Amino acid sequence: MKSFRTLLFSSLSGVVCEKCIGALAAVASNHLFATLYGAQFFGELQFALSLAYVVSSAALIFSAQAVSPIFGRHPRLRHLVFYRAFRLRLGSTLSVTLLFLVIVALLTESSNNALMLIAGLVMLCEPIALGSLMAYAETKPWVITRAKAYASGVRVLWLLGAAHASVGAVIASFAWPLEAYVAAAAPFSRYRTLAFNRPPSLHGSEMIKRTLIVRGLRMWPAIAASVLVLRMDRLLLGTLMSKADLGIYAAAASLVEQWNSVGTTLALALAPAMVFAARGEDQLRKAIRLSAYLAVIAAVALVGSLFVGRPVFLLIYGHAFEAGIPVMIFGTACSIATFVDAGLTTWLIGARHYRLMTIKLLVTIAAIGVAPFVMPTALMMYAPAVGTALSIVLFWVAVFGQGQRFIKVAQ
Repeated sequence: MKSFRTLLFSSLSGVVCEKCIGALAAVASNHLFATLYGAQFFGELQFALSLAYVVSSAALIFSAQAVSPIFGRHPRLRHLVFYRAFRLRLGSTLSVTLLFLVIVALLTESSNNALMLIAGLVMLCEPIALGSLMAYAETKPWVITRAKAYASGVRVLWLLGAAHASVGAVIASFAWPLEAYVAAAAPFSRYRTLAFNRPPSLHGSEMIKRTLIVRGLRMWPAIAASVLVLRMDRLLLGTLMSKADLGIYAAAASLVEQWNSVGTTLALALAPAMVFAARGEDQLRKAIRLSAYLAVIAAVALVGSLFVGRPVFLLIYGHAFEAGIPVMIFGTACSIATFVDAGLTTWLIGARHYRLMTIKLLVTIAAIGVAPFVMPTALMMYAPAVGTALSIVLFWVAVFGQGQRFIKVAQ
């Protein structure tokens, strides 16, 4: 039990450190790129990265959720799973990369192609990202934490070098693929022999392959939906407004997203003691209590943003992005719903209502997709936050309003 508590503390502290370092690096890199190259290039970069992430979600058939549960403890089984999963991921990633290149050639202007292709490099690191899964399987979470800390530092240093050398936005945008490769390569280097060396015996390999494919196809819709929820706003607004306006929106939205990740991290960190340890109705009551605590934290942040949000935003992005200040404050207000949702979602995880989680994602996607067309054009930047908050409220009203009947229908 003591070893389990030690592992749990190590994992949670690793996640918290990883989130903190990642958030600081994201703010620093956005500050550097936005102030150096302006809202237009920042918007184009955000659109390119979002398109790359959404398209690359098609390669997430062999995701962590599909691979990790079958690693097992026996060295031979782990070697077989890693060996087979690496090849399946490599094949799916190359296929999706080809699809991305076709989309870039058909749908984008020639001036944007360079940024699109550089953003597409991010998806090529998917096969070597298996190293992180093996590190978690061997209960070595700090391997991933260190790698992501180094990667965040590489991104900021690259942008600092780009600023010092006065290079163009295309060269500076290589910071994001570099970050992805450093984060994936360090854990993978520990287990590369499992990927490249053929196992002594391939007995059971075909069964593992079939299991990975079946599990992957079953879980892929929810994983793809979660990626789409995170990036759909940039893609949608990028087609409805100018890239300069998209850059202003993305500057505000990125700060709100970093704050929302704090709520998710706190919920997952507190859930083992507050929610997962309980059973039945008590589990739901504790999840509601956790969501109430998180709502208070989000409300305090909203009050803080009203007083210090403007100077902090201008310090990060400058006066060229001033139009994003009310968008950031409004997004912080909508974050109260997101924090509450993070607390209540721990009940869905603890009670294993996975289909309800998928339904929630689909409702959110629909709301974000409809909101820009319903709201006035002048308020289009506020549409994604409105859609997300409204979808959360409607979903939980339906769950608590219908109670067990709604849950049984979803199961």
